[in-house]
Amino acid sequence: MAEEVPPPAEPTRRVLVIDRNATVALMICGLLRRWGFHAERDKTPAGDSSVGETDWDLVIADPQGAPARLAALRRQGVPWIALVSAGDARDSADAASWIYKPIESSELQDAVTRCLDSKPATTNAGVDTSAIVELWGSLDHAGFRQVANAFLGEIEKRLISIAKALATNNRKTLHLEAHSVGGAAANVGGVAIARAARAVEAIALDGDLARLSALVDVLETTSRRDLPALRRLAVGGLPP
Repeated sequence: MAEEVPPPAEPTRRVLVIDRNATVALMICGLLRRWGFHAERDKTPAGDSSVGETDWDLVIADPQGAPARLAALRRQGVPWIALVSAGDARDSADAASWIYKPIESSELQDAVTRCLDSKPATTNAGVDTSAIVELWGSLDHAGFRQVANAFLGEIEKRLISIAKALATNNRKTLHLEAHSVGGAAANVGGVAIARAARAVEAIALDGDLARLSALVDVLETTSRRDLPALRRLAVGGLPP
């Protein structure tokens, strides 16, 4: 029997649960409250993308439960755990973790604890300086700056190409461009951009068009948020 994960140290952390199945959502909320979290089931009407004034520390969601609402929260950089059924495509690559249904309480608690307790060294929400140091040896490495500047010089063109490919339903180009962005971003510490690009790549060839459009939107928003920090690092600026 797996050892139970200790309750979280901060009982004020707020978790939003999004699932069309009321039983599943209420069960998750009940477990989270038992472990010391403030948990609420999302009751936003279908199609409503408003975020509201609440600051959520974590979202646990079925990606198909309220896609507009979830996309809005993801654009704000709220970490989330995907609830998926066996056999479902894992096309939500920006999720912090995945939990398969039927839900095992120990797996859920472990995923929530790991997600909220993970505090990587970052310049902002999506640039991991520890990944840069691990790959290049230091933030001042000339090779890192060269690659980072090359990435920054081409990312805008690739984002434009991705948008055009989406508009014309050119799946092959979309797949290739997203693959290029994901690999390049990972090499310069742009972990959130890389995850968002890989999510697009995963369903670019044959995925649902509406979901693909939402993931491209996440990639665009994530890039706009994180590129200024990468630019500072590329010219030798210190992390804020």
